[in-house]
Amino acid sequence: MAIYLIASNIVNNKISSRQKIIDSVSGTIPNITDMKTFVTTMLLTLVAALSGLSLKEAFDSAESGWDQDRYYDRLVELETGVTYTGGLLIGKMLDHEAYILYGDDGLDTRIIGNGAILDLRGEQLCISFCDNRLDISDCVVVNGNIRFRGINSELVALPEGSVRHVTFYKPHEYGVRLQGCGEGILIERNLCVDVIDTGYDYIYHTGIASEWLPTGTSYSYSVQYGFFGIPDVVENWSWHSDEELNQSLLTHFSLLCDWG
Repeated sequence: MAIYLIASNIVNNKISSRQKIIDSVSGTIPNITDMKTFVTTMLLTLVAALSGLSLKEAFDSAESGWDQDRYYDRLVELETGVTYTGGLLIGKMLDHEAYILYGDDGLDTRIIGNGAILDLRGEQLCISFCDNRLDISDCVVVNGNIRFRGINSELVALPEGSVRHVTFYKPHEYGVRLQGCGEGILIERNLCVDVIDTGYDYIYHTGIASEWLPTGTSYSYSVQYGFFGIPDVVENWSWHSDEELNQSLLTHFSLLCDWG
């Protein structure tokens, strides 16, 4: 049923977009003498209408604001049925050799999904190495994952936030991955379907892939509770269409060592 609903949203969105384009030009066709030019223009317009907006553009254009008595630097409200493409990085990166953080500062971010589709196209929606929070809810995520990445050693940067009421369909690597963080994070009532194993994940402080960090898990958290705290995990669902994979606990939940 979950897969059917996701597919229906995508198909209905495309049909609606096509109908709007047809309706907008239906009265002008008789005046066009060059049908080849008309058809080319129509195809380009159709592709643009169906290709979706950039998630990064939606983030960059969002203003600050309040939601549920909390103030956010970016209050991103998405449109129902619209597809937003590409990944989004909130916060800094780690230089593995110099062991310093670099890049833009993090921002407290609220993403109100309203049933939008996030096609991450193999990328991540990631809040990384900052003391800010990401709260996201009520959307469909495909072809990517949501990741919270923190550190607690000589450097301390621990993001917080929540992932609530999100449907993941064929996410890459994980649905949700908490890496080097945990306390202050709520994972509640999400559904993950057909997570994709992409090979080994990378150790966050070296950038080296490790066989001790398998992917292909719907929800994955850090086993280092003493360093990063324990997340609140409430009533999440996971399912895989491959019967053998569906019988494996590792397909659904895992606790991973962040040091490989």
